[in-house]
Amino acid sequence: MANDASTQIIKQLCKDILLPLGVFQKGTSRIYIDDNGYFFTVLEFQPSAYAKGTYLNVALHFLWNERVYISFDFPFGADIRVKNFVEYQNDEQFTREVTKYVQEAAKQVMFYRKLQDMETAKSYVKKWLRKYKGNSRIDELNTINHLHDEEVLQRIKQTRTFWRSKPSMKKMKNYDTFDV
Repeated sequence: MANDASTQIIKQLCKDILLPLGVFQKGTSRIYIDDNGYFFTVLEFQPSAYAKGTYLNVALHFLWNERVYISFDFPFGADIRVKNFVEYQNDEQFTREVTKYVQEAAKQVMFYRKLQDMETAKSYVKKWLRKYKGNSRIDELNTINHLHDEEVLQRIKQTRTFWRSKPSMKKMKNYDTFDV
């Protein structure tokens, strides 16, 4: 399935639209990463086991969580799913529809980049928490208030070092604050 027409179309559109923004592909997967220092914006063009095509999932992966896998920690809205499944019928139809998905992914990247600024991030998280009360992410999001604490900075640095050691993540940016 890795070399099917739908995957090749997705990869070409991401190359044309996302890579010029500094977003990189994680290995040969359908996952694209925008490195923002203390978080990654994760863009996943998720396949289906039942049909050729894709969903679009977008969320932040916080690097203070010392995980050895990419997770979807914080979505733009209530859910990581930004676009529902579009099924591949033919090259022309799929290219037309997935172009919209990749353009939406680029829009999400640009929005999330604003959260590199701590005050903007804190303000956004507060608004998000009010909108999605009772969300299980509340405790984790409070870490954003302690981003410059030595313990949190050390976890971010260790996590960045771990990810940078992976061949699929060599295109990570360098941040004075967060890199060793």
